[in-house]
Order: sequence, then C-alpha cells, then structure tokens
Amino acid sequence: MEHHTFYEESYWGTDVRIRQTTQGSDTLVIFLPGQNYSCELPVLHYAVQSAIEQGLDVLLMEYGFQSARVALEREQRSILEEEVLETVQHYSEGYDKLVFVSKSLGTLLAGYASQHIEAQHISHLFLTPLDGTLDYIVRSSGLVIYGTKDSLFSEESRAKLEAYASTQLDIIKIADAGHGLEVTDVKKSVAHLSQLAGAYTNFFDTIKNSAYS
Repeated sequence: MEHHTFYEESYWGTDVRIRQTTQGSDTLVIFLPGQNYSCELPVLHYAVQSAIEQGLDVLLMEYGFQSARVALEREQRSILEEEVLETVQHYSEGYDKLVFVSKSLGTLLAGYASQHIEAQHISHLFLTPLDGTLDYIVRSSGLVIYGTKDSLFSEESRAKLEAYASTQLDIIKIADAGHGLEVTDVKKSVAHLSQLAGAYTNFFDTIKNSAYS
C-alpha cells in the first residue's frame, strides 16, 4: 500500500491537496466532500477506511474555495465542476471501475463528473444528497443514504427517489437524522455510525463483486 499527496492549482489562487492511496486495485474510489464537511469527519472517514480495507484504491479531493478559506459563490459552481472533472479525469486514468463517494455539495459534483467522463463502470454512494442531485441519482447505480430529518433533501425529492429504487439503486434511510446523519442523542449517533460502517462494507463488497455497473 502506498500513500501519495499531490497539489493542484485552482481558480481560487491556492493549491488544493489531493491524497491517493494505491494498493494495486483496478477500482478507484473518489471521495468528494461537502462544502463544510471534509473527508476527515466521521461520515466520510469511515467510508474511506472501509474502501481501503476492501483493497480498493482511493482518491480524496479538496476544493479550491476550501483551500482558500472563502465561501463558494453561486456563479462559481460551474468553475468548481470543471476543476473537479479535470482532476478526476487525470487521476482515474488506467482504472477499469470508478466509484464516487460524495456528500452534500459533493453529490452534485459527483453527478456532474460521472456524466462527463468516459469509464467502463461507474457507481455511486450518495451521502445526504441535495434536491439538485436527484436528476443525477436517477441515472446512476449504487447506493443513496440520507437522514429522514434532513432539511436539505425535501420530502418531494425523497418520494421521487423511492419511485426509482431498483436492483441497481439501493436506498438507506437513517431515522431522525439530519444533514450530518447525526441526532441529538450521542449514543444513537454512534449507533448510526455503526449502521453506516456496515452499509459501507456491504457496498464496497458489492462493488468488488461487480453487482453495480
């Protein structure tokens, strides 16, 4: 297993840090964090560790506006989409399978990138998606996880999502959880993390067995 750190220029005038762990896999798992939720925080951290435990290569992304410590303006999102796409294209060369693991803002970026990249097999793990992600989700295969009290994923979007559930798209609802998949009770939040860890293991095991494609 090898760990690499790379730095790429961004529109925001700072370099972004790209971290990659390789262990000879034909599958690259690309992690796209939330606007204020890094890959070090629990929901994504345990997903990263699960992918590595399953023997998959991983790529952890950072965004230019995060590195610059500034807010993302609405009109800058298209710039961010293109930067993410270019980075994914560069680091995914030579892989047979791509898996996008994304949270919140990252789900929009994962959807955009997957629609504009050429790869044999692309799967998704959408974590706490936004309403705007729904159009990407219904054209994807993989897994969606959201909290039933997430104010950023409306009841209308949830209802539409349920209608698209299939053998290629699984859905897990975390009871009473908000956008961070947390609840006010600490013990229940820890139990939810345990539930997530199990879901991650099953998801990446399914990826290895090529059930999602």
